Amino acid sequence: MSRNNTIGIVGRITATPKLVVDAADWERKVYETALKRVRPSGVEDVYIVQFSGCAVGSEKDLQKITEEIEVLIGGEIRTENAHDPAPEENRMKVYIYAEVIAVNVPPIIDQNEVKLHGHICKLPHYRETRRRAKNGGRIAAASIIVAVNSITGTNYIPCACFGWQAVKAKTLEAGDEVEIYGRFQSRDYRKHIEGRKVPYLCTVYEVSVRKLETIEKEGEMTGGKGK
Repeated sequence: MSRNNTIGIVGRITATPKLVVDAADWERKVYETALKRVRPSGVEDVYIVQFSGCAVGSEKDLQKITEEIEVLIGGEIRTENAHDPAPEENRMKVYIYAEVIAVNVPPIIDQNEVKLHGHICKLPHYRETRRRAKNGGRIAAASIIVAVNSITGTNYIPCACFGWQAVKAKTLEAGDEVEIYGRFQSRDYRKHIEGRKVPYLCTVYEVSVRKLETIEKEGEMTGGKGK
C-alpha cells in the first residue's frame, strides 16, 4: 500500500533535542529539535522536527543527535493547531515528524523529497510575482492547502506553486484530488500587527511544488485539471 505523505530529507541539527511528550516507555517519548539545510541557491531553510524514542533507536543513539550533526530523516509532514498563539505566532504548526532519524554516516546523497496525495481544501490564491521569466513575463505563483489523511488524523499542508505549476493550480477547486511532488522549505515574511509600529518577521513552512497532478474521478491521472 503506497503512502500518501512522505518526506526524505538530509540536514543539520541546530538545537539539542528537548522532551515534549513524556511516557513510561522509551519508545513513546517524543522529542523536538530544529533542522537546517542550505538550498543549491544558497538560501537556508530551518524546520521543526519531532521524533519518538522508537525513531531514534535507543537512548545511546539519542546522545548522537547533537547540534551541528548531519542526519538523515524519513517520515511525514504533520500539522496541528497552535494553542492560544500570540499575535506574532502562526496559528498552524507545520513540522517534520521523523519515523526514522539517524546520523548520516556513511553519508548518502543530499535529498529533500516530498510526496503528498490528498484533496484541495479551499480555492487557490493565485497571483503574479514581481519576478520575470526569460520571456519578460511575470512569474505566476499560487498557494494551495492540501488535506492529507493519515492514521493520526488529517494534516493540512500548505503548498506553493510557481510558473506553469501555478497556472495549473489556478484551475483547482475545493475537493479536487491531487498528487504533489516537491521539496519542503521555510519562508520568512513581514506580518503587520495591530498596535505595533514595525512589522514582525514570521516564518512559514510549505512544500515547494515541482510537479502537480490531478486525479480524475474516473481514476485517470493527468497533469492538469480536465474539463
